[in-house]
Amino acid sequence: MTTKENPEISEEVGKLSVKENEKRKLGLLPLAEKKPRNTSGKPVQIATNIRRLVITPNKPIYKYAVKVLYVFRTAENTEARVEMSKSARSGTEHENDKVRCQKVYKKAVERYDDLKKGGPFFYDRQACMYSLSKLKVDNISFNVTEDVCKRRNFIRAEFELCKVEDSFQSTSNDVKKTVNRCPGLADRTLIEALNVIVSGPAFENKNVITVGACVHYLIDPSQIEVPYKEYQEGGLYSGVGASKAVKTSEGTGKEPSLFMSTEMKSTLFHPDYVPLVELFKTYKGFSTDLKANSPAALRIAKAFVGIDVNLDYGPHKGLLEDSVVMKIRGFSTSATDTFFLREDKKISVKDYFKSQYGITLKYPNLFTIEAKGKVGKVFLPAEVLTICPSQTVTNDQMINNEQADMIKIAAAPPHLRKRTTDAVVKNVGLASNNIYGFIKVEEPLKVEGIVLEKPKILYAQNRAADLNNPKARFPTDWNIAGQYFIAKSLQNWEICYIQGDEIGGLDEQLYREMAKNGMKVSKPVITYIVRGDLKAVFEKAKKAGRELVFFVIKQRYNLHQEIKALEQKYDLLTQEIKYETAEKVFRQAQTRLNIVNKTNMKLGGLNYQIGSNSFKNPGRLIIGFETSQRGGGGGDMPIAVGFAANMLDHFQKFAGGYVYVKRDRDIYGPIVQSTLQKILQTVKKNRGAPSDILIYFNGVTEGQYALINEEFSASVKTACQKMHESFKPNITIIASSKTHNERLYQLEKNGIANLEPGSVIDHTIVSPVYNEWYHASSVARQGTTKTTKFTLIYTTIPNEPMSNLETLTNDLCYDHQIVFHPVGLPVPLFIAGRYSQRGAAVLSFNGAEYKDGEIDLEATNAKLGYGNKKLFETRFNA
Repeated sequence: MTTKENPEISEEVGKLSVKENEKRKLGLLPLAEKKPRNTSGKPVQIATNIRRLVITPNKPIYKYAVKVLYVFRTAENTEARVEMSKSARSGTEHENDKVRCQKVYKKAVERYDDLKKGGPFFYDRQACMYSLSKLKVDNISFNVTEDVCKRRNFIRAEFELCKVEDSFQSTSNDVKKTVNRCPGLADRTLIEALNVIVSGPAFENKNVITVGACVHYLIDPSQIEVPYKEYQEGGLYSGVGASKAVKTSEGTGKEPSLFMSTEMKSTLFHPDYVPLVELFKTYKGFSTDLKANSPAALRIAKAFVGIDVNLDYGPHKGLLEDSVVMKIRGFSTSATDTFFLREDKKISVKDYFKSQYGITLKYPNLFTIEAKGKVGKVFLPAEVLTICPSQTVTNDQMINNEQADMIKIAAAPPHLRKRTTDAVVKNVGLASNNIYGFIKVEEPLKVEGIVLEKPKILYAQNRAADLNNPKARFPTDWNIAGQYFIAKSLQNWEICYIQGDEIGGLDEQLYREMAKNGMKVSKPVITYIVRGDLKAVFEKAKKAGRELVFFVIKQRYNLHQEIKALEQKYDLLTQEIKYETAEKVFRQAQTRLNIVNKTNMKLGGLNYQIGSNSFKNPGRLIIGFETSQRGGGGGDMPIAVGFAANMLDHFQKFAGGYVYVKRDRDIYGPIVQSTLQKILQTVKKNRGAPSDILIYFNGVTEGQYALINEEFSASVKTACQKMHESFKPNITIIASSKTHNERLYQLEKNGIANLEPGSVIDHTIVSPVYNEWYHASSVARQGTTKTTKFTLIYTTIPNEPMSNLETLTNDLCYDHQIVFHPVGLPVPLFIAGRYSQRGAAVLSFNGAEYKDGEIDLEATNAKLGYGNKKLFETRFNA
């Protein structure tokens, strides 16, 4: 089956815009009031990748709205008008829409003197144009039919340019207007304009390609000292570039200032416009009659699923950016063996191409490419498809050593990363002293931060671990200082091997290690997986009332996903280690300890307690929401949002679960109330109702702050009221993210180094109106530390100082309990991320529940979640 050319872009774009307008406008309520900075820590000097922008004063900037529509003739001989300047599509299709807009804009420049003189003009290739001088006319409109589109059913393009209704004129003096405690009242015209303007030199640089709106890659990186990688299979090649972001920050004066952060980016690219089948030929094991289910084809499929391809045959031949774009979803049977109905008659893909286009396929016995058509699936021969340009390689598409190689390139030590970043920024054109005679970009800032004090780590009998051991490999790693703070009992458990793969004496080693650390433990029963029948193991263990099934499995069997899916189904606690790891137990004390640390936590123990002035309130319920999956793509399957809270019998024990949600921009909002109600019920049963609730949401953007401040906070209050009308605990909500553009380095006598764990900066480079801080919680085991940015969104405790929130966040990073060092996020978020991964694995193994052909989220959560399991009140995913 093939697809007919479909010029019409989904009508859903229009529907979405209507729905957005119907919603109550957010952003008119203020975020938490700005608090004084924290000064209670060891001072430290910090270098940044943040540069101040010095702008000519009193310089006006004019904003014009641009509308570009393409008009096509439909099969019914009517006109379909598609607005390219508000493209809601993604990936290649979005980039193609921007190219179309640019073509029409160039025609406007050729036609109108007003766009030739004055300016300079800066067009974002979508719906906005900025100018440093006012046009003599307020409106420009015309139609063009030549040289902008090669599609056969193209009729014309319509161009319209006019003054925007709001914020038509801004000036370089309007920096203060760009920020507001009420996000909806901030006038971001100046920021939007500068983000386009400072990229001007990069757009004009012939040695640069731009991916998205703000990531500029060097085509020839030979002048930069960075490794370059090429791969024969797939024709992949590495690229280095820089991303930039303009924002308003506190600065050092009385008024806020404009700054630009520039971050090095290194990635792999697919080749441009190469015939798909020619790329297939570069892979080991390829043949022109390869079957889709063969090992070689499955390996190639992993490298290509998710890639955008152009149709390159018949009416689509040679259209490049005007071609129809399809995304590879998988491989299927050959063109000879794939049939579909055409005029109520079965026809093969091979015969269809011959009769419809006169194309005799060279490789009719090769697997076809599965893509999503207008209605259902379509199957296309690989030889009629070409790779769309400027596509980066995702981690899922890396099948050799590409990911490890890219990690090595990206994981440069601090001094090399900063030096390379500065060189790339200069070569791309983002660090000019004089951008259009209007903007000067200064050298990167140096600021003062603080390093917070480490918390105490207490074991049984309050024995404290040494966190300042000079012999430690990393300064925050510590050794166990006594038996577990709360050691659990384990009386009825089994170690399960695949039959024939036993490790003699492992049971004795684990038994002794558990007893040594204070656990009351009996020796395990030894059981086996016979002929791959895992289900039988769970059924017998459930019948025997096992507290834990401990699996030891060789890595090559890859049974982890099935084990965890069956754990959820049978509500039976499991732990799995690789056979290869288990062999180390006899000679590596640390390996034994790590395994048993996890066992005690799974059973509801507490390996150590955090001794901290900020983390000592049993009445404070601390919750984290996180997802390890992207919310905007990945097909139609739901994603798993993980959550974790200190809802068990001790306030430093965290447990949680996951909830499946529809892929959307707001993945947290629909589940905040129901999830919090479940958490509140659990903590009330275990410790009593909390007096205070602190919630972290990770991975949210600044554009969602108003949503959190107004709608999420309302959901939290509603959940509390559902408990009891008089239940009104204090509420604090914090947003966190690692997707920001800022990099921070510690300045030392010998140069640049990684930040110490506990480093915080909450002034100068943060928002002038929000409570923000950057936090480095853990040691970078390789490469350069990436800080987490935290923003206090909402609080009913106006007097709680920033020092307490920052210290609590830092101390929470020490509460992982299994590894004896701090982790990269506060533990409720770190654990929630692991629950999200578990949810994804369970869904992948079982599949979703459907009703009337649609995914039934309620049924899927009921069947595949832990909410109604006894394991919900354990850290089952430790």
